[in-house]
Amino acid sequence: MTGLLKRYVVLLSWTAGAKVKKTLDSLSSMRFLRGCFPVALGLFLPCNTLLPSLLQAGELVSLASFNVENYLLNSDQGRSPKSYVARRAVKKSLLCMRADVVALQEIGSEKALLELKVDLGAESLSYPHHAITKTPDSPIHVALLSRFPITHVAHHVTNVFVLYGRVFRPSRGFLEVDIEIPAQKKLKVFVAHLKSKRPVGHADQWDIRTREALLLRSLVNARMNLDPNQMLAVVGDFNDGPASRTLKFLRGGKGEMRFKDARPIEGSPKSLQKADSKAGKRSTAWTHFFQDEDMFSRVDFILLNRALSLLYREEKSYVLDMPYWGQASDHRPVLAVFEMP
Repeated sequence: MTGLLKRYVVLLSWTAGAKVKKTLDSLSSMRFLRGCFPVALGLFLPCNTLLPSLLQAGELVSLASFNVENYLLNSDQGRSPKSYVARRAVKKSLLCMRADVVALQEIGSEKALLELKVDLGAESLSYPHHAITKTPDSPIHVALLSRFPITHVAHHVTNVFVLYGRVFRPSRGFLEVDIEIPAQKKLKVFVAHLKSKRPVGHADQWDIRTREALLLRSLVNARMNLDPNQMLAVVGDFNDGPASRTLKFLRGGKGEMRFKDARPIEGSPKSLQKADSKAGKRSTAWTHFFQDEDMFSRVDFILLNRALSLLYREEKSYVLDMPYWGQASDHRPVLAVFEMP
């Protein structure tokens, strides 16, 4: 609070109405205010309530995706609760990024999500809005935290596909969220966590994952056909690499409907790295360590439709590179930044 007071001290009084208005008007151009600031009668309003009126054209909006690896508070279906040290490392990662919108995979119950929200809020990173899939038969879920208002949520948990003559359903479902970005702009985000590479007895894991990708892309196409010019992102842990059929299906064909793979390289807010044109695709961008095969790979993606890709600022985006990443998860979070028109 001390640093905030040094920067944003505003003296308000009932006898200086014009001065108050001028002061508040001057604040309208500021972005990323944290905590609270005083208003008349000594009341305090969270800065998040003012963000919709503060964002101006040319301002930046960030979207992150993070598989938080079994973020459970209690044991569930053979999965152990996440330790305090590991939960603390997840929180440190989110505090470092301070993304406007965060898509999460492998979050446990809504209680775990709310606890994470409270912990972040205690350190001046408030996410007033959230959504989480409702899949009672799975101990882990996909979820989303947002600093901006959520106007619509769709839980795609009953959609099915046919494989080997049998009917299957994505075990973790898909989350579809509409977010009201300030200046009356809407961002639609699909969050997914596709079938892992671990084998199962009833079907081939690769076949399941590709069918899930086709199902997800059909939902995306339906939304794109309704409004081809909307800003839309498909994010999450797809458990397959960029050259896989899974990603081919998710990105779509050629032309207007094809999605861009954001592919940021590793860095942090204080150490952004420019992609070396000579290194090209050799720039470090891995997001996951698969312990069973002692292998690093890129399986976490932020895919952008054409409207959103035009706003993408690659030089400000990154895969978070922090020394404690392995304490938090077997994945590293991915963050993409966009400049609003």
